[in-house]
Amino acid sequence: MNLPVRNSILLLQILLFVINSTAQSNKELSYRKFLSLVKSTNLQAQKAENNLPFADYQLKAAKGNFDPQLNSSFNSKQYNSKNYFNYGSAEIKQPLFSSHYLKMGYQYGQGLNLNPEFETSEAGLPYVGVEVSLLQGLLIDKRRAELKKANYYSDFYKDELKIQLNELFYYASTTYLEGIYSKKINSIYAYFSNLAQQRLTGISELSNVGEKPAVDTIEAAIYLQGRLLEMQASEIELNKKSTEIQTLISNSEELVKDPIVYTDSLDQLYLSARIAIQQFLPNETISNPLLSQYIAKQKILETELRLKRELIKPVLDVSYNFLSNDIQPYLQGFTTNAYKWGATFSFPLYLRKARNEYKMAQIAVQNNELETINKQNQFSNKRKFIVETLKVCQEQIINAEKSVNYSNLLVEAEKLKFMNGESSLFLVNARENKWLENELKLAEYKLKYLKTILELVYTDGNLNYELS
Repeated sequence: MNLPVRNSILLLQILLFVINSTAQSNKELSYRKFLSLVKSTNLQAQKAENNLPFADYQLKAAKGNFDPQLNSSFNSKQYNSKNYFNYGSAEIKQPLFSSHYLKMGYQYGQGLNLNPEFETSEAGLPYVGVEVSLLQGLLIDKRRAELKKANYYSDFYKDELKIQLNELFYYASTTYLEGIYSKKINSIYAYFSNLAQQRLTGISELSNVGEKPAVDTIEAAIYLQGRLLEMQASEIELNKKSTEIQTLISNSEELVKDPIVYTDSLDQLYLSARIAIQQFLPNETISNPLLSQYIAKQKILETELRLKRELIKPVLDVSYNFLSNDIQPYLQGFTTNAYKWGATFSFPLYLRKARNEYKMAQIAVQNNELETINKQNQFSNKRKFIVETLKVCQEQIINAEKSVNYSNLLVEAEKLKFMNGESSLFLVNARENKWLENELKLAEYKLKYLKTILELVYTDGNLNYELS
């Protein structure tokens, strides 16, 4: 083979290796990468993120109640070649952070048949003035209440974002753990299927030379078939969990195209979690966003209660306008000798609407306060239960590891006796079945331990699902 051809083949091999490595890396999915993909690609996570701009828009809308308002109107009537009237007005009102307004306006009215009340000079009638609520609305009104509630709703929706992400990460993390658990179970069955295959091959060879009866070959073959069926069932479960994981990151096309290659194992995450749990346990503060949301809701309801109490008062609104019949710079034409003022008063005789709405608001505040205390107790008691469960799970894992080691020793001893003709294949299979059972139990306890830690993170609400 000449040198150019050899170099071309070498380059092709390198290129294929790089392509294969890239494809393999695209399939690989660690627990950290999975959580990152869930946060960036999952539609529920994107939906949860919309809570932040929603809260911001709501706050800006509430602040809009204090924007200045411009009003204007004009009416004119011409009939039988006569100017019956021309009447117009323009006014700008600036709400203050109270139930008061500053206003400035201009009126113009001329005509043969104009109501004298609206008649002005040729220059029109400028005015500046105020509107004041002296009873209802003096301490708080709907505009101020809406702004206060919008500020509290900002916290409410921030907590809603955390609640939704907490739900999503808890479900996603649990699904990933079940995926690597299925991988572990499948690898256990594959290992024991391989042992059964080796045993069948060895017994078949011994049977051919007359050292073992032919019935042992049949028994070994049946045992192998059972192991293969169990391994195939575990493969179905593994594929099912992989599909569930791909659904959670369905926008990540690079992973959906190919089967998932888990880079983390159940044993690795278990060891990492044992270290991480030392940081979780001492911190007994429950910062679950659901509790924070109840507190924000309490402030919203208390603001509504304050407004309902204010609405029981009579309405007394007073307005006062300085008038001028001359348009001069800096409004020099205004004097205290030309003014217009008025007052309005209203009060429902029975107050049934205002009083009963206030009582309903009181009940809403009390119910939310009771529910907040109830949730705090639930989370506190649940955390204590989870901590105790973790201790028991740790003891179960220690005992299960001992059982696995003891079972392995018994299997090796039984195999030696079988080879010496002092035991039977049935006993070897029975010992191996117990070993398999203990391996499965150990994997199950590790999964339970990891899930319990996730439950602790979910209860605390700190979103620290990385287990490291």
